[in-house]
Amino acid sequence: MIRPLRIAIAITAVCTLMPGAAVHAEGSTDTTPATTLPVDTTVETTIATTTTSTLPPVSRPQKRRVNIAFARIVLSEQRAYFYTTSRRLIATLPVSTGADDQTPVGTFRVFSKSAQTFYAPNPSERMKFMTRFTKGRQGGNIGFHGIPYKVTKNGDVPFYTPLGIAPVSHGCIRMRTTDAKWVFENMKLGSVVSVVRTRG
Repeated sequence: MIRPLRIAIAITAVCTLMPGAAVHAEGSTDTTPATTLPVDTTVETTIATTTTSTLPPVSRPQKRRVNIAFARIVLSEQRAYFYTTSRRLIATLPVSTGADDQTPVGTFRVFSKSAQTFYAPNPSERMKFMTRFTKGRQGGNIGFHGIPYKVTKNGDVPFYTPLGIAPVSHGCIRMRTTDAKWVFENMKLGSVVSVVRTRG
């Protein structure tokens, strides 16, 4: 297990080496074939493993086939809840939403999906399994996707993402890559996504 001091050092190193990476990686509409990269990265960064009495526990990474009809993202909890057509809860997943209140609040519908996306001026900054449902402040697409990563000659380097703990994206909903693939494969175009600040 990594000690807290080492986590802080690792986080500082990633942020120092790639200060602009998170700014450019999200919201891209560019695509490449789904087969260009493996599904899972070796490091998924921090995931909340403990809960308080007010936060529900998160589900294991999702793989089973199911029809996701509705998703609810609660910003204050850094959780996304997924439901069937009968509104039966099927998964509670840890996410990291937009820092500085950049994830739009409201009710939206899934309008497009891409198995692989990247930032056009820098194709080495990539995200897997993008499921888009709205637009952000600057007009870029907002949606669910796996933790973004930078492709380097030494391998893929994931961006620091405290899933289930704190918002760090520029509006998108970052997830475990396995969960993002599950959403991508099981949430149809037109499915409803509700983003709320707090549970109510």
